[in-house]
Amino acid sequence: MTIYRPFQTQDAAEVIGLMTQLGYEFGVETLISRIADIRKNRGEVIVAEHENKIVGCVNMIIDIRLAEGTTGEIVSLIVTKESRGTGLGKGLVDVAEQWLQARCTHIRVRANTVRHKALKFYQSHGFTLIKSQQVLIKKI
Repeated sequence: MTIYRPFQTQDAAEVIGLMTQLGYEFGVETLISRIADIRKNRGEVIVAEHENKIVGCVNMIIDIRLAEGTTGEIVSLIVTKESRGTGLGKGLVDVAEQWLQARCTHIRVRANTVRHKALKFYQSHGFTLIKSQQVLIKKI
């Protein structure tokens, strides 16, 4: 049986392993600091635990913009390669949607255009592609 629960500090090493599968590399201190910031800003990180092992996670945030108002967002959804196709991703989306429903009326998700399977996954769970855009960043 899979348990979906909020991230706890002892989950850090396994969550870092998940983030590495997405192509992001950072240490435990960075992860703990980021999760503290997420929670300070009304967000949450949920892990999927199966047989005492973290096999997935999802991060929910609340985004407030002048043009769109308040929107929930599902970010950093990942399931271990070995657990893909087992329903864990759907379970994480369901938990994220339940958490966000109490806080907003719309949920946004973004997927890198090179992640074709992720795009199809989200569309199969009721998300509709509304626009494509370029993302630019400036280090300050």
